[in-house]
Amino acid sequence: MLSRAPLASDQTGAQVSQTAERAATDGEIDLAVVRQIMSHFTPQDYQEAQELILSALQEINEHFGYVSLEAAEIVAEHLATTANRIYGLLTFYADFRTEPRGNHFMLLCHGMSCYVMGSQRLVQELADRYGIGDGGTTRDGELTVQVVNGCLGVCDRAPFVKLDDDYYGNLTTESFNELIQRVIAGGRPAQEHHGHDGSAD
Repeated sequence: MLSRAPLASDQTGAQVSQTAERAATDGEIDLAVVRQIMSHFTPQDYQEAQELILSALQEINEHFGYVSLEAAEIVAEHLATTANRIYGLLTFYADFRTEPRGNHFMLLCHGMSCYVMGSQRLVQELADRYGIGDGGTTRDGELTVQVVNGCLGVCDRAPFVKLDDDYYGNLTTESFNELIQRVIAGGRPAQEHHGHDGSAD
């Protein structure tokens, strides 16, 4: 059975959260905060320790937005496993990141409809013009892009992306670049669609 020791108090939990937020703002993970988070995971035996690995990684990922390799090593040491196993889990599950996410986050749909309508050109543009692939972040740290091979359900606007909370469809290479350039420049692109169903404003 999975178990996790409760925080000593709500105040302790708030202190961890506030410290984590300050560290995340600086773009670095405070390893002291990681050790404090891990101190609340108290497995009774080796088997339970292994079962707690994902929970520990999820909590760190939630606090900081990613799990650095140094943080992963702390998890490995605390839960009596190898760093290689932790790295394997971090790279296996798409929800985990090992680098900080950019100020803006884009999901680029690469499902069947988007692929047929040219999403591969957008993926190639990311590589050629910005030097990033799936999960990559622009050099200035402004934008992280995740390529989604499954359908995101806005097929009538293919190819499309979700940028932060907004949807942009019927993209060409030119309009895709314009969208990215506005984000990198610090501007907010004109909103085209909102909500998960891609309904028009």
